[in-house]
Amino acid sequence: MPLGIFGKPRREIIIVGDHGAALEHAKKRIEFFWPPEIKVKIIAVYCVSAVEAVEAVQEYRPALILLHAVFKNDKRTGKDVALWIDRNYKHPILVAAYADLPEEELRKFFDGAQCIHYFIAGDRFRDFVEYCTQKQE
Repeated sequence: MPLGIFGKPRREIIIVGDHGAALEHAKKRIEFFWPPEIKVKIIAVYCVSAVEAVEAVQEYRPALILLHAVFKNDKRTGKDVALWIDRNYKHPILVAAYADLPEEELRKFFDGAQCIHYFIAGDRFRDFVEYCTQKQE
């Protein structure tokens, strides 16, 4: 599901997680690879819990969310946030899960979350940006 939704008024990407350095790294990598002709605002949102991540989704109402798999001090995870999005988010959205895990483990972790359309394992942000910016057929 490539991002044809960037033609709509919402042109924000939020990156949600609880590790500041990882958030900034992800933001810089996406900015580096993102084509300048596709205008977008990329926001790193520090969230210490799944509840804060849900609040960020509600506040920003982004077109795209990069969702970290776990929150260090919360028994709820990024999967809980994704399942909340599945139940409550009514707008077209693309959610990508990211973690420093092999892709197969990341896919297994988020199994059952319908809103997750892409998995960024390690530092594969170039592939992710290419996926997001390809033309829909």
